[in-house]
Amino acid sequence: MGTSRFGVLGQSFEVPGGWIRPHPGIFLRSEIEASPGQRRWDIADWHVQRWQADRLAVIGTIWPFVDWDQRTCHGSDPEVRPVLWELPTRLFAPCDNDAFAAWLADVVERYDGDGVDDMPGLAYPIRHWEVANEPEMQGGHGHFFQGTSVDYLEMLRLAFDAITTADPAATVLTGGQAGMQAEFADFWRPILTAADGAFHVGNIHSIGSDQSFFSDDYRAFLDETGHVGREYWITEALVPTGPEPGRQAPTPDELARNTVTGFATAFADGASRIFNVGPHDPTGGPGPESDASFLLLARVLNDFASAAWEGESSVLFAMPDGRIVYVLWDDATLPAGTNGIVETVTYNGVEGTADAATFAAAVPTLVTVRP
Repeated sequence: MGTSRFGVLGQSFEVPGGWIRPHPGIFLRSEIEASPGQRRWDIADWHVQRWQADRLAVIGTIWPFVDWDQRTCHGSDPEVRPVLWELPTRLFAPCDNDAFAAWLADVVERYDGDGVDDMPGLAYPIRHWEVANEPEMQGGHGHFFQGTSVDYLEMLRLAFDAITTADPAATVLTGGQAGMQAEFADFWRPILTAADGAFHVGNIHSIGSDQSFFSDDYRAFLDETGHVGREYWITEALVPTGPEPGRQAPTPDELARNTVTGFATAFADGASRIFNVGPHDPTGGPGPESDASFLLLARVLNDFASAAWEGESSVLFAMPDGRIVYVLWDDATLPAGTNGIVETVTYNGVEGTADAATFAAAVPTLVTVRP
């Protein structure tokens, strides 16, 4: 499990080795520590057992907020409307840092698989932790956090230390940045500039905002803020469903094509893993045609070793077994010197074979070249 480069927002995924990102998930302090110092594990354990029965890899989102803690230093601050109903109505960084760190260490320890204070029956560890979610979302559609960039950075550092002390093999992701829009980048720039040593993996979201999920922009943003070459994941990806200026909204067939080209582009730009939002979006998502194209990609490219641009509309995926899979579109051809018969499958699942020397991708197509 966890070998796949693909994941979904949700609690189930039929791709072997695939990832899930339950949202909000089960690691809510308000559920596990509803009373100071008291831990309730039954609900979280039940979910973990269910996911592990399906051999799913999990990103655990850490929600540090609980009313009894918030009231101790923010009791006079206004309550807000959280984006998700499961969250409390005050969402400041914890008041008691020691109590938060102790709770978080217990969470990580329970699921790290080291044989010490583990969940009974734990089949394999959970080692990827995301510290809150979209902390810059503070108004409009609701709140995920209340506070400044400095407040989040301090919480991130505290969480990183607690997580990696409890499990030195753990991987810590920043809470997903909501996008590369100016107001979001302005919130995150001072965090990332000062966050060296406080996270392992960057984290960007794009919900219908960018055809390739801000992959190139976020790569540049990480580099600009001192994290050149830092790994990053796109933990919420949704192809745009609205019309571009002066054009009609894309059809279901066009959304399916855009799903293939968008994911291929994002991987070529450097994203290590991408999580499809799909039908879990409140609008219903881009539809079953797009969902099917995503599953096709996830099955064919599942655990690719590397991805790189081969041309303007051509991405090369090197597979662990020596195969090369090209994702081609806009009449792209295979590289010169590629000979023989190759296997093809179009964005909508039509399989075939072709002569490598003469093939051109009239529609987005995955082309497998065997060694």
